[in-house]
This record gives sequence, structure tokens and C-alpha cells, in this order.
Amino acid sequence: MSVLIVITRLRISDPRYRRKFLKAAGAVIRQAKKAPGNLGTGVFPDANDVYWTRTAWTDRAAMSAFMSAEPHRSTMADTDEWCDEATVVDWEQDHTQFPDWQTAFDLLVEQGRVIPLAQPSPNHETRAFNPPVPG
Repeated sequence: MSVLIVITRLRISDPRYRRKFLKAAGAVIRQAKKAPGNLGTGVFPDANDVYWTRTAWTDRAAMSAFMSAEPHRSTMADTDEWCDEATVVDWEQDHTQFPDWQTAFDLLVEQGRVIPLAQPSPNHETRAFNPPVPG
């Protein structure tokens, strides 16, 4: 069985966006958990307004259907305003077990794709991020 794992890392650019971001993110997480083909969902609020997600999918089509549906679709449009760092990495593996956050970080830095943003931080393109600090 092949499983698609997706890791995202988003950093809120300004505390004034935190409330809107968290409200939208909560709705997207609920959407992911109910989405056809979702095998698991995890969230990690990191330091400095950084938020990580990890999801497991039966296949890329299921993940794409989730991404193009509401509320994910409109939330991604707002990411450009709310975030100054937005990166994603995905891969296929033969089990549903998520990597730990440090491994997710390593993969994101090595292989991640940056999401185009209007006001990116200096570290956005190079993915020169601090490692996660699990609580």
C-alpha cells in the first residue's frame, strides 16, 4: 500500500493575523479529518508563530480534491497575506506512520517547495528555518 505524506510549515508574518489564521486553520484541519482518502492528520504549533501540519492520504487525487475544496482553497489564497514563510514537502511511503517533527523538518529543508508569497521573509526561499521545538 502506497501512502502519500504531506508536511506543511507556515509562519504568520504579523501577530495581527493570528486570530484569522487560527480560525481558518481549525476549519481546514476539520475538513482534512473528514476528507475522503485522509488516513491521518496532525498539527504542531511551534515557536514564533510557526504552524506545522502533517497529513496522510490514500493517493494524490484524494489530497488534490481536499486542496481544491472549501475551506482549504480560500484559506490558501489568504496565506499570501497572512504568512511570510510557507513551505510544503510530500512523498510516498508504504505505511501510514508519520515521521517525527525533526525528521519532517529535515525533509522540508532538503526537499521542500516554497509557496510563492507577496512579502516573504529573508529565509523563505532558502528554507533557512529554525528546527521545531516540540513541547
